[in-house]
Amino acid sequence: MPSHKLAILPLFLCLLIGLVLCLLPLVAGRYVVTLAFLLWVSIALAESYNLVGGYLGYMNLGHSCFFGVSAYSFGILYTQGISFPWAWLAGMGCSVAFAAAISVPLFRLRGAYFAVASFGLITLLELLAHNLVDLTGGAAGLSLSPGDRLIPAYYLCLAVATGSVALAALVGPSRLGLALMSLREDEEVAAVFGVHAFRYKTLALVLSAVPPGLIGGIYTWQLTYINPSIVFGLEIALVPVVMAMLGGVGHVWGPVLGAFFITLIEELLWTKMPSLHLTTYGVILLLVGFYLPGGLIRWRWPVRVLSLGK
Repeated sequence: MPSHKLAILPLFLCLLIGLVLCLLPLVAGRYVVTLAFLLWVSIALAESYNLVGGYLGYMNLGHSCFFGVSAYSFGILYTQGISFPWAWLAGMGCSVAFAAAISVPLFRLRGAYFAVASFGLITLLELLAHNLVDLTGGAAGLSLSPGDRLIPAYYLCLAVATGSVALAALVGPSRLGLALMSLREDEEVAAVFGVHAFRYKTLALVLSAVPPGLIGGIYTWQLTYINPSIVFGLEIALVPVVMAMLGGVGHVWGPVLGAFFITLIEELLWTKMPSLHLTTYGVILLLVGFYLPGGLIRWRWPVRVLSLGK
């Protein structure tokens, strides 16, 4: 086949997949559309985690903080009568501002200390959401006006998920991506060659806050109800990390693959074995650490099996 036809094939496949996904709400049932909506949420969270967790190599266990900050910021503004577009953008702005603020103390730490400190943010924000009753509704949660918003929420989340993948693809070969990967390998050596560590790490954290900042508002708008456990609980904290690690951090398509598998596993567990839901995340992390340190995207076993048959 001529080379120019081979070059057109991936573009054609992308356009075909995009067309199918855009038409899905028009031909599929509500259950399938809801499942796809949750998949786009997962892809956006996992792919945005990849900027810091993959390219930079810092395990940010508090990545879902940006999702929770956006969800509550949007919910508070929307219940006060602010229109959806402005409340949505404001929620994203709050997430970005929060990321810039916490970058100063967090990036003084490395390794396990960074992971533990970032995870502590989840607990801190959950406690604040419980105690700031006048703003957040406390343990009773925050309720929005009811309405059927699944279809517009589906398209918005699809756009954000697509943008998250595009962002990761653009960052990888860029000056920022190369700087992050050099910092991941050795920060001292990178500094010797002129890489400003704090500047690039802060930029990566701020960029990683944009997709969850957008997703949090859409999720709240669609769900019409949130409480501290929903947006700051252990489950939402582990989801992006498990998805990215299972698929393969540091690779554009790794988190997408991981999000697809985890979303299907979640659906199976919720319907068949809800008591094992959180336990499964821990088991997956252990299995990935022992047997798939590079994630599914770098799994060599299928390639070896196929090569034996030749």
